[in-house]
Amino acid sequence: MKPLGRRTPTILNLAWGELMFWDGRADSLEAQALGPVESTGEMNLPLDQMLGKLEAMPSYRPLFDKAYPGEGISKATISKSIATFERTVVSGDAPFDRWVRGDEKAVSANAKRGFMLFNEKALCSKCHSGWRFTDDSFHDIGVAGDDIGRGKIMPDIAVLQYAFKTPTLRDVDRRAPYMHDGSEKTLGEVVDFYDRGGKQRRPAVSEHVKPLQLTSEEKADLVAFLKTLTSQDKPVVVPVLPR
Repeated sequence: MKPLGRRTPTILNLAWGELMFWDGRADSLEAQALGPVESTGEMNLPLDQMLGKLEAMPSYRPLFDKAYPGEGISKATISKSIATFERTVVSGDAPFDRWVRGDEKAVSANAKRGFMLFNEKALCSKCHSGWRFTDDSFHDIGVAGDDIGRGKIMPDIAVLQYAFKTPTLRDVDRRAPYMHDGSEKTLGEVVDFYDRGGKQRRPAVSEHVKPLQLTSEEKADLVAFLKTLTSQDKPVVVPVLPR
């Protein structure tokens, strides 16, 4: 098994997302769905072979006919079925949500201080905005390495060189390691990364990524706030699938 060059991004709350993958190369969940199937570094399964495997399972045919009348089993209906499932992966109610609704006891005092830092001194909300805590845009944040991200797709736009999609912060403490390459192992390391102003300075690095001069207490407060974005989600029930 060969490690991938990029971490697998979460599908959480992508029902409201825009461009998909770290570099935004897919413009919908349907366009994204089959990428990992045929990728040589992942499932490495040619799509024609995938179709053959599914068509050889008689139990799948009535399921596709019911879901997509007149369309049958095809690359398009498989993409739609995967994307439809992905749209159901939605974060639940988190302590932060209860706090903003008025429950002052839902989060700790240091988490409240962390939220103020998030919006002010630490500049996090410049990119991690809205209820999903992402602007759905692409930024070079100073991660070291040769992967140019969005720049490969849009080579003539200087600001998009080494730029990657802003990930949601919902349930972020469940998704270590961090950054597109998994180079930061803990939330504490992520905060340290931004406090230093990133690891590599380039012309494309966002103006908001700069040394922050946070104290150890402020760093702890930021991590405390980030943990309030974790919700108690319903487990995914795996159905009995045809074989």
